[in-house]
Order: sequence, then C-alpha cells, then structure tokens
Amino acid sequence: MSATQLAPSLASSSGLASSLQRGKRESRVFGVWKYGRIRSTVRLTSGRQIIRASAGEGPRRSTEQSTEASPVSAEQLSPEQETNVEPTAEPPVGESVAAVAAPEPEVVSEPVVKKKKKKVKKEVITETSSPIPQIPETIGGMPAIPVLAGIGLAAIAAGFSLFKVAKKKVPEMRQAMDEKKLQGEFAGRLSEMQQLLRFEENVDLQGMNLGDEGLAMVAEGLAFNQTCQYVDFSSNGIGEKGIITLAEILKNDSNLQGLCISGNMAGDEGAKALAGYMCNDMSIQTLNISGNCIADEGAVALAEMIERNSTLNSLELNNNVIDYEGTVAIAEALAKNDGLTTLAMSGNYCGAMGASALASAIRTNEGLEEIYFNGNDIGNEGARALSEALEASKAEVDTVDLGNNNIGAEGAEAIAKYLEDNTSLTSLNLYMNDLGDAGMEKLASALAKNTTLLTLDIGGNNICTQGIVALAEALKENKTLQRLELGYNPIGPDGAKALADVIKLHESVDMLRLGWCKIEKEGTANFADALRYNSTLTILDLRGNNMGNDGAAYIAQSLTVVNETLTNLDLGYNEIKDEGAYALASAIKNNSDGVLNDIKLNNNYITKFGEVALTEAADLVREMNDGKEISIFL
Repeated sequence: MSATQLAPSLASSSGLASSLQRGKRESRVFGVWKYGRIRSTVRLTSGRQIIRASAGEGPRRSTEQSTEASPVSAEQLSPEQETNVEPTAEPPVGESVAAVAAPEPEVVSEPVVKKKKKKVKKEVITETSSPIPQIPETIGGMPAIPVLAGIGLAAIAAGFSLFKVAKKKVPEMRQAMDEKKLQGEFAGRLSEMQQLLRFEENVDLQGMNLGDEGLAMVAEGLAFNQTCQYVDFSSNGIGEKGIITLAEILKNDSNLQGLCISGNMAGDEGAKALAGYMCNDMSIQTLNISGNCIADEGAVALAEMIERNSTLNSLELNNNVIDYEGTVAIAEALAKNDGLTTLAMSGNYCGAMGASALASAIRTNEGLEEIYFNGNDIGNEGARALSEALEASKAEVDTVDLGNNNIGAEGAEAIAKYLEDNTSLTSLNLYMNDLGDAGMEKLASALAKNTTLLTLDIGGNNICTQGIVALAEALKENKTLQRLELGYNPIGPDGAKALADVIKLHESVDMLRLGWCKIEKEGTANFADALRYNSTLTILDLRGNNMGNDGAAYIAQSLTVVNETLTNLDLGYNEIKDEGAYALASAIKNNSDGVLNDIKLNNNYITKFGEVALTEAADLVREMNDGKEISIFL
C-alpha cells in the first residue's frame, strides 16, 4: 500500500499530533491513542516527529534514525525538558503527511486480533536490577524443587520452634525480674524484722514466709539480745535447717523467755537440735513447737530436755505425730520434773496406753497445772487412768482438756468421781465425746457438789432432754459455774424449758451457748422470758435452732425491757426474715441506752428492707448515746 492511499489515515495521525501540540496528550514522552482499528504511536524527538502506525497490540520498535538529532528517551528527558519540547507545526489542510516529514515514515499494518482487556500491574525494572536467579534442576543428586521445599518447611518449623521458645522465655524473664525486685524488697523487710528483735520486747513475725534463709537472717537479731523476751515465728515455712540455725544463734541469747515456732516443718532433726540447745538453756520458759511433724524420735530428744531443764514451765506439742513410744518418754521425764506447769499434747496418737503412761507420771508430779490431751483417742480406759491419777496427784491441776477422745458413760463416771471432791479444777473440756444422758447424769451429780469449776464444755455429746434436766437440777445447787457450752446436743424444747427456768434466777452463769440444740421457737420463748429476770448473763448463743420470726419476736420483746447485762447475742442460722428483723430493730430503738453491743444475724433470710431497718436502729443508738457503736452482723 502506497503512502498516498494511506493519506487519510496518516492525516488522522497528523491530527493526533496536533492534539499533542495543544497539551491534550497524556504523556510528553509517549502518547498512545486508538483511531478506528489502528494504534498510532508518537515519539517526540528534539525537532522532528517520527510517526509509527501499526495494527495489533502495542507499538513496534522503529529502525529509522533521525538525521538531525538522536531520539530522546523517557529516561533521558528531565521534567524541564519535557515541558519545553516544541512539536512541529500542524501541516496545512489538504496536504499529505508525506510532504511534512522526510524521509517518509515506515508504516506497517497488521491484522487486528481482538483480545480481552487485562489489568496489568505497572512494574518498573531498572537496568541495574539483578537478574532473576535460576533454580538448578538438581541439588545433591535430588530434584531441586522438593529439596528446596523441604528446606523451606524446615526453616518454617525452626522459626516456629524459636517463636515458642521466645514465647515461653519472655514470661520467665519477666518473672525473674519481678522476683529480683521482690527479693530486694524482701531483703529490706528482713532488715526491719531484725531491728524489731533488737529493740522490741514482744515480736510477732508469724506468717511472714521467711523460710530457712529468711529465718537465718532475721534471727541474727537475737544474737546477744538484751531486749526481746518473746518472739513468734509460727507458720513461716521453716524446715529443719532453719531450726538448727536458730538453735545455734540462741546459744548467744540469754534474754529470750518465750519462743513459738508452731506450724513449721522442724521434724525430728529440728526437734533434736532445739532440745540439745535447751538442755543447757536457763532463760526460755515457754516453748511452742506444735504442728511440726515431730514423731517419736524427736519426742524422745525433747523428753531428755524436759528431764534436765529446770527453767521451762510450758511445753506445747499439739498436732504432731507422737505415738506411744514418744509419749512414754515424755511421761517418764515429767515424773522427774516439777518445774513444768503446762503440758499440751493434743492431736497426737497417744492412745489409751499413752494416757496410762502419762497418768503414772501425774501421780508423782507436783508442779503440773494444765493438761491438754484433746484428740488422742484415749477412750474410757484412758479417761479412767487419767482421772484416778489426777484424783491422787499432789499437783493442783486447774485445767483438763479431754475433748474428742471417744469417752462414753463409763469414762464419764470416772471423771465425775474426780470432779466431785476436787478443789482445784476450774476448767473441764469434754467436747465432742459420747457421754449421752447416762454420762451427763453422772457428771451432774458431781457438779452439784463441786464448788470450784468455772467452765464446763460438754457440747456435742448426744445429750437429750433427760440429761439436760439432770444438769438443770445440778445448777440449782451449784452457784459457782460461770461458762456453760451445750452446743450440738439435741435437748429439744422441753430441755430448753428446764434449763431456762434455772438460768432465769441463776447468780453466776454469764455465758450460755446453745447452738444447734433444736429448741425451736417454743424453747426460744422460754429463754426470752429468762432474759427478763436474769442479771448475770452477758453472752447468749442460740444459733441454728429454727426459731424463725416468732422466736426473734420473743427475744425482741425481752430486749425492749431495760437490759443491763446482755452484751452479745447470736441468732444466726435461724430462718429469720424481714418481719423478725423489724421486731429486733424496734427493740434496739426502744432500748437505745442498753448494754447490747453485738448482734449476729448472719445466714438468715433478711432482705434489704430488714437490713435498712436494723441499720437505722444502729444509727439511732449512735446518735442517742454520743457515738456508742452497736455491731450488727448480717
């Protein structure tokens, strides 16, 4: 095809060039437009145009070079050069493009092939870019791609492992930093504790989590101590090493009189070290090493100390694991020691045989005053042996604790015989045995004749109405008993009535505990009536008796009357609702100048309305009595 035949098409291309001259092109370096089915590509040069027209996709590379100037590529033109390029003038109308440009541009036409338009991401690849590396076909004689894939998976796995390690290590590092900070703070606290031991007479360091090392640091304050007389190291996680260190430090202390290390883990070795030190100690008078896992071996070492030490007057070995052998050793030492006044061995494994061994020592001992043998399963046989020994002893024992020992009516008979003529015993604890009505009747008979007993605890002994009636009759004769614990005995409303009738005018009982005794609202009414007349009762415990609103109302009516003695009232666990709370609140308001200062109403069914009424009553008492406080526990 000749240039003449292509004149219209080229003229159109010339028109496109004119558009470029008017600033309508998209780029000053390359502009691409479609005219019909022909693409025209215009490249600006420094002074002339080379027009290339081609069919199909994209412009072809021109092999024609300008004779006037070399083509300027897009990379060679600066922004200033691009804006200063002056295209050639538009050819006159009617003239062909051939007359304008010389030599004639080469035009190649190709059939147009329609293709779907695709969005192509623009990429800029500079001449300095590194060539893409080629993957070898094999690596070490194996196909390359699987090998590389395996290496990649191994790298990922290694990275994941490192991540897991880091994830684990970071909290550990933070914890280590926190621990270091705490150690610094703890060191400061240890120094403060050490100073207390040097300048204070009584130092309480229980529950400080000292451990062996902390105790070693703090206890240095006891070396050459001239001030501290009593120190409590209980519940500090101290083991045998710490106790051994403490024993060494105490060799340089001649002023300490009381030491408590209960609730630690001294064990037999710690007990041996402490006993070895105290064989020659002449200052410590009270020693508490309860709850330290001390068995027979440690008890034997302590027994040797008891035999040789003449200063110690109180030894507590509760809640250890001392069996028959250790008990016998301590009993034999006690027979030779008249300086020890208090021996506490509750919660061990002494048994009836151990009680018999201890009884033999009591017969000859003249200094013992308090015996705590609770929870050793001594039974009737052990109770009989101890009672007979106490009756024959020259020692004036004032406190005996034989609770939780499976003592029945037979054992109660022996105890009653001891109690009847005794003139030194002031406190007897038989809590949680199995006395029953028969055992209670025997004790009641002795109690009627006793004139020294002040505290009697017979709670949890399956005592019913018959036994309480016998006790009530004894109280008519006994005028010295002050504190009576009867909780957890099913005495019922009839038993409550019999006891209330005596308490009404009794002249000495100031504490009465009747929790969970099934006295119901009828029994409560009897005790409410007794409160109107009694002039000695200060503490009354009526928990768990199912009194309900009616029982609360009975108590409230009695509290309305001017009360000059009752200070503590416990009505918890009684199914009291708002109605009962309103009655009690009204009684408190009406008797705002009374002495009642503590009411417990916990575990009832009192809602916010009842709580508000009781709170308002307490506020009124405060306003009417110059700041007097009444505590109401809900």
